[in-house]
Amino acid sequence: MRKSLAVIAFTGIGLSLCSLQADAQFFDRLKEKASKAVTAVEEAESHVQSAEEKVSDSGLATKGEPSLEGGPADSLIAFTQCAGLPIENVVVGTPGNYEFQQGFSVEERSGFVDRIPSSVSNDCILPSIVSGQAIYMEVDEQKFEALGSANDWEMQCVRSDNPRAGALGQDEPKTEYPSRVNYLSPKDYHLHCGHNVAHAEECSEGSNSDRSSAWDKNLDERGKKMLSVFGNSSTLAPKIGEKLYCQYYNKRSRKSLFAFEYLRRR
Repeated sequence: MRKSLAVIAFTGIGLSLCSLQADAQFFDRLKEKASKAVTAVEEAESHVQSAEEKVSDSGLATKGEPSLEGGPADSLIAFTQCAGLPIENVVVGTPGNYEFQQGFSVEERSGFVDRIPSSVSNDCILPSIVSGQAIYMEVDEQKFEALGSANDWEMQCVRSDNPRAGALGQDEPKTEYPSRVNYLSPKDYHLHCGHNVAHAEECSEGSNSDRSSAWDKNLDERGKKMLSVFGNSSTLAPKIGEKLYCQYYNKRSRKSLFAFEYLRRR
């Protein structure tokens, strides 16, 4: 009888130990799953944060600012009647510095960097930009000159959310919004060979003057004229920025060569 009780007791202890071990394994698995879940959440948050940083770095979206996504509204585009002159080689970028190799030395120059090849929509609507960005483009030189002299053209900008209030030039200096179409020089676009700028295959050696002359020659041979606009910053902009819609307007034909929207920042 005692042996039987001992066996039963021993068996009970063994079952208890097995049960404890099973419980321990079960909780270990739960802890492992929980740990993996936490890791997955942390990774997801990291990806979201990384994506937000990339969007912010691109200059096209900062918390609280108006969005340029989707381009200008149809109601704004309706104000613009295109002149019908094709616009080619459209590139969005940033005026800044770049480097190039000269033997063992690395030299720095200023130019048109952070380039993104683009195109027009609705016949003459350029891609949207923010303050600090520029747009490079080319048109047929003879056809452009046939549209009139420099006195026939003017840049007109209105606030996207209230275009009927009138052009900004009526009450703001031209330095507060894009007013020029020759912001970039040929040397800015035609970089020194050996550079580290993407989407800038055309290059040449020499000084800034040499490279400008080389690009002018390239344009002449192709019958093209380069134009460029720059998204000015402005102390008149609200803290969260504001969207402006601008068009390069010909007073004689009452048509525009191009139009674009940009987010004006301080």
